[in-house]
Amino acid sequence: MNRNILSIVMAVILASAASAQTSFPMITHAYPVAVQRGTTVTVDVVGRMNFAGAYKALFEGKGVTAEATSPPATGATITSVKMKVAVAKDAPLGVREFRIATSLGLSSVGQLVIVDDPVVLEKPNNNTVPQAQTIKLPCVLAGKLEVVEDVDYFKFDAKAGEVVTFEMYCARIQDKIHDLQKHAKPMLTLLDSEGRELAANDHFFFADPLLSFKIAKAGTYHLQVRESTYDGDPRWVYAIVATNRPYASHVFPMAGNPGATIDVEPIGSARFVRPKVSLKIPETLGVQQVRLDMGGSALTPNPSPKGRGENGANPSPKGRGENGAYPSPKGRGEQTNPATFIVSKLPQYIEQEPNDEPAKANRITLPAGINGRIGKKRDIDHYAFEAKKGRAVRFELKARRFGTLLNSSLHGILEIMNAKGNVIAANDTTHGQEAALVFTPAVDGDYVLRVRDLNSKGSESSVYYVEADWATPDFTIRCDPDKTMIGPGSSTSWYVHVIRQHGFTGAIEVMVKGLPKEITACKLTIPPSMTQGVIVLTAAANAGLTAAPVEVIGTAKVKSADGKEETLVRGVASNQEIYLPGGGRGRFDVNMQTVAVTTPSDILKVDVSTTNITLKPGEEIKIEVTLTRRGDYDKGVFLDVMLRHLGSIIGNPLPPGVTIVAGKSKTLLGNGSKGYITLKADAKAAPIENVPISVIANVSINFVVKVHYSSVPILITIRK
Repeated sequence: MNRNILSIVMAVILASAASAQTSFPMITHAYPVAVQRGTTVTVDVVGRMNFAGAYKALFEGKGVTAEATSPPATGATITSVKMKVAVAKDAPLGVREFRIATSLGLSSVGQLVIVDDPVVLEKPNNNTVPQAQTIKLPCVLAGKLEVVEDVDYFKFDAKAGEVVTFEMYCARIQDKIHDLQKHAKPMLTLLDSEGRELAANDHFFFADPLLSFKIAKAGTYHLQVRESTYDGDPRWVYAIVATNRPYASHVFPMAGNPGATIDVEPIGSARFVRPKVSLKIPETLGVQQVRLDMGGSALTPNPSPKGRGENGANPSPKGRGENGAYPSPKGRGEQTNPATFIVSKLPQYIEQEPNDEPAKANRITLPAGINGRIGKKRDIDHYAFEAKKGRAVRFELKARRFGTLLNSSLHGILEIMNAKGNVIAANDTTHGQEAALVFTPAVDGDYVLRVRDLNSKGSESSVYYVEADWATPDFTIRCDPDKTMIGPGSSTSWYVHVIRQHGFTGAIEVMVKGLPKEITACKLTIPPSMTQGVIVLTAAANAGLTAAPVEVIGTAKVKSADGKEETLVRGVASNQEIYLPGGGRGRFDVNMQTVAVTTPSDILKVDVSTTNITLKPGEEIKIEVTLTRRGDYDKGVFLDVMLRHLGSIIGNPLPPGVTIVAGKSKTLLGNGSKGYITLKADAKAAPIENVPISVIANVSINFVVKVHYSSVPILITIRK
């Protein structure tokens, strides 16, 4: 946007921003929440705070473009915008994140569901069986559970022998919403023409229901949609994929080698069409989505826009196809919905029953990828392997992880047994409720891996994949927060956290890729003695409005098993702040790490008296801080060098042994503009070189949310 337009936008919105703390817009919902491929639709994006000056919509992945416009500014707070969304015919299906860029700030994440079939909007007054809205399958229903005791009814005709399936997106598209403290627990019920209940479900894909039913008698049927406790909220939007086509909730096996062709079993109504389907596995490693071609030939990958690394937890910078989407093949059979599939280079094993006892364990050779299923109640799977004393083995279960595409029905536990049948290691909660463990044998010999459901449940959808590989040096990395709002000439900060694994002790270099030319990021290397660091992002003084998704990655040098040096590259998990009931600050992983330049905000500049500090153990230094406020902003500000909420430290970039001397610091400025922070190096602080920190000026938006403005980087060195 050029400078003349920027000046006009600033003049229009300053009235609404004047004297008040400037917040980023907070999306609560979008309606309709589903958009069909190959169509262009206007979507209402609704939220809290101010969407004034909306000029751009950003979507993750390929195949979706959008324009966002806000109503003419009147000085009042604008809480909704119109977004014109165009979806390509070959866009990958599924949930997409998006953000709205405004002149005041970059919004929190919103979500839309990209679907194959026509979208039918819920009509008013469909709250009883006689008022049921007529639909024709297949379609996608878009509605709201908007008031207490809201019940929506839809009616359709079905033939004898048809299998009808209804997959609901509601709870899953609430988990990433920044400020939605009350979440829905939706429920689907199928009724016959007389109103008799035939089937119901209130949880399958975590809190979202899936209902599938084979029609015995031709006639008219009713779908009832409600919240399971009869609660309601105007922000509770939903999309229901309503289909009589072949449907696959999962596939088995759920993993394979890149480029290979294997037979898989569809789980769901698709199995009635073909019990086995040939699958051409995608080339891209990690957690993917695939669509089964029920004509029996190779299938179409439907890669998730987010892309996951092979470990299933960290987005990989190479986790997508070149264009983020794969075009649909021509002239093939009917395709299913996308189902989750893991692409791995490990040698693959498929569970062979009976293996319910250690004596009947399937033999595997490490390293291995194990595909199995806890197919019934009290089913237990055993796998025997040979291991060497002192050589650590990593076992990681990939089945069901909240907030990801891993949506098996299994709540799995992993156990390692010795030759005597004793359990010597176990885990069920490393990744949320997902199991992982590292086992180091005390002696050479045979051991047994046991996989079971924690609650002794089992079903055809309780599929799983276990990575059994040597534990080699590695790390994970995350970034908090997930977005920026930077005025021209101003700065802000991101806090990076790393967890080193399996003996890795080295430095990790962190960089930001894809930044607009108007924004720069400081260098960050997290030294071996630290697990956190800060990236300071700065907008040029003449920067105009701009917004773009970026990629934050960590790289490190490690030694492989044969002694050769290799480079590890890991993408960050981006942490969006979640406003928790009672005022707590939670976080939820999102896919869009995003930057934006805004109009001048509350704090124009945070100036510090020094940008290079050298301390000896036991020494102190006082950093003078001067704020340049926007002329109309006179509210409270407090200073810090850490990102905090209540008693919790969210990000701490200080070197080990360096602390804030609270009694010698002036951090609560009120409506003033000058303060200072005193840092002290502990008497035992170890030497370290050029660790970046920054002073941040916090502006409170509400009890949880703060917008922080940063100084330029300050490099700290400790020398004896």
